Amino acid sequence: MNFAYRITRSGIEYCEWKDFPKWALTLLKWFSGITAIIFIFLATLDPAFLIGALIGPGGMGLMYLSMLNSKSYQEMHTQYHHYAFKWKEITQLAIATNREVVDLKYSVTQEGNDFKTNWSLNVFCKRKQKETVANLIKPYLSPGVPFIKAKVNVPMSTD
Repeated sequence: MNFAYRITRSGIEYCEWKDFPKWALTLLKWFSGITAIIFIFLATLDPAFLIGALIGPGGMGLMYLSMLNSKSYQEMHTQYHHYAFKWKEITQLAIATNREVVDLKYSVTQEGNDFKTNWSLNVFCKRKQKETVANLIKPYLSPGVPFIKAKVNVPMSTD
């Protein structure tokens, strides 16, 4: 998963994306090659296995070529999400004690109803940059927003 953050005067933008897994193509290529060899050896026992060699590994080889050359297929399996938060929506800034993360709690009221959503935005940092990132964000926050150090739970991605 890749992350990008942009801090502006109006708020913070957050993008996450997951590229098409190139390992899947390599796995498919090797798997089809190995099964083709197995089917050819089996064809020495019974010529009917030649049909299986054409259908099984041949089909996987064609699938590999189509996946490799199809940009629309690769784009379909690439995930991308973009979020934007206003500074007035941020209700807490926390420096994680257990991870390299700065946690921003936010509260958003959905348009058209009075339902409030409370969630958190995790800003992932490089080693020993949490303090610097938190101090970069702090001046943009509304007065009275708590600035704490705490243990932060980072949810596992379901994507």
